[in-house]
Amino acid sequence: MPEKPEPKFKKVFNQVSRYSTVGLELGFSIAIGVFAGYYLDRWLGTSPWLTIFLMLCGVAAGFKRIYMTLKSLEREQEEEDAADK
Repeated sequence: MPEKPEPKFKKVFNQVSRYSTVGLELGFSIAIGVFAGYYLDRWLGTSPWLTIFLMLCGVAAGFKRIYMTLKSLEREQEEEDAADK
């Protein structure tokens, strides 16, 4: 039995929700790095080095997550295009 096609609005809503979470993931990654670095700096007395280092780690983690999400969306689009042919 052939699969029932997904309604157009549901597909668009799914893509919009995935794209909107990308920005939140980047922001949360950076914020977690900054807060963790700040508290470690206060505890160890190494201000501002751990804050800077963990912020940069948060930036790198956020961009990695953006890249992985975009590659996933690209792969899904290619599979959909191949199925349409």
